[in-house]
Amino acid sequence: MNKQKKSLGMFTLSMISVAAVLSVRNYPGMAEEGWSMILWFFIGSFFFLLPLALVAAELASAWPQEGGVYAWVKEAFGIKTGFMSIWAVFIENIPWYPTVLSFMAVTIAYIFNPDIANNHIFVGSVMLGIWWGLTLLNFLGPNLVARFSSIGTILGSIIPSVVLIALGITWLVMGKPTQLPPFEFQEIIPQKFNMGVLVYASSILLMFTGVEMSGYYASHVDNPQKKYPRAMLIATLIIFTLSVLGTLPIALVIPADKISLTSGVIQVMDTIFISLGMQWATPIMAVMLVFGGIALMSTWMMGPLTSMAPISRAGFLPPFFRKQNKHKSPVGPLLIQGVFSTLLILGMVLIPNINTAYWILTSFTTTLLTLYYLPVFAAVIKLRYTQPDTPRPFKIWGGKWGLWVIAGIGFMATAFAGFMALHKPDEITMFSDMSYLMIMIFGTISLMLPYLLFRWFRKPGWKE
Repeated sequence: MNKQKKSLGMFTLSMISVAAVLSVRNYPGMAEEGWSMILWFFIGSFFFLLPLALVAAELASAWPQEGGVYAWVKEAFGIKTGFMSIWAVFIENIPWYPTVLSFMAVTIAYIFNPDIANNHIFVGSVMLGIWWGLTLLNFLGPNLVARFSSIGTILGSIIPSVVLIALGITWLVMGKPTQLPPFEFQEIIPQKFNMGVLVYASSILLMFTGVEMSGYYASHVDNPQKKYPRAMLIATLIIFTLSVLGTLPIALVIPADKISLTSGVIQVMDTIFISLGMQWATPIMAVMLVFGGIALMSTWMMGPLTSMAPISRAGFLPPFFRKQNKHKSPVGPLLIQGVFSTLLILGMVLIPNINTAYWILTSFTTTLLTLYYLPVFAAVIKLRYTQPDTPRPFKIWGGKWGLWVIAGIGFMATAFAGFMALHKPDEITMFSDMSYLMIMIFGTISLMLPYLLFRWFRKPGWKE
């Protein structure tokens, strides 16, 4: 590796992970839970975010090769399992992108006229415009994308979260009515535990996905053995703190049954700004929120696609998947991803109830992320036994017992989330339980089918 390639610092590395995880678009869904959001954030952080950050830190410090998760899983279980994991996250992103794009499109509406947020033609046009603009940006290479994600995260996620927190405090100081009851410890516990609550809990666990995303860039960093673990610690603290405090203002200002999953954040900001006579600030924050959404998507767009080249060179994907331009950008996978995401964006816009489409797409991402993360948690355990002498500048604390506890918690939480994603959330009423189950099963199988076809029918000429 030359010095030009290894040019990312610890701060940029941590911002990549923050960019991949922290998203203000998640705040409205959490705000609907009232004070019990604190418990859900704790569960998500303790059972998934922390184990994943520790596992990724050990794996990336020991195997900082090109490909991130693919390199780790391949080292433990071979190319086929590594390919499965990467295909799952590659195809998972396709139904996930429209959920982020819809958030950005609705937010942009507040720059001009909030009423057009319900205009499907406007929303669809904005979603497609942002999508292809971002795809073209990714053609400029991983180093530029990494720096863009770092800057975008600060301007579009961290600063808006801090502003949102400040607005919530201002709302309370002004003595405005609040939608949350006075805080009491028992309010943290959900009032009922049923299947709908468990389905919701599973989605919370995987709301923190992506903290390992900077592992894809480990080969672009000087001394990743030291910088990566520290970057993970910084990223984890930022994500947890801002997620908890950033959600409260939404719950304070908007009744739970009136919170929109796509426009809740800008809706709260606009409400408080109007009360302060600062309507001019709403468009500014809308632009910043869109910038943060673009940074979030940019991180996920480039990361997994960097693994396609080594998989293709190994003969499991056609040569088109390893096609790169002079900036080392994976243009082949980017174009394939662009076409399929465009079709899904158009389909989402045509669905009358956007919240229903949002939940269905989120459930698909959960089932596919299960196939992505389970091998990661298993890999760190297997490699500790099969390659004990490989230098690990960072090791999960507590020896093998600590390893089994940390990785085991993450593995079981991921499996639970995948299983519960097959059950219909209470928010979806247009499908029966059985119909929804069939949609999830056949949809997931259909999305993973190309992986199996590439494995079964690969040609000798594909291998480099």
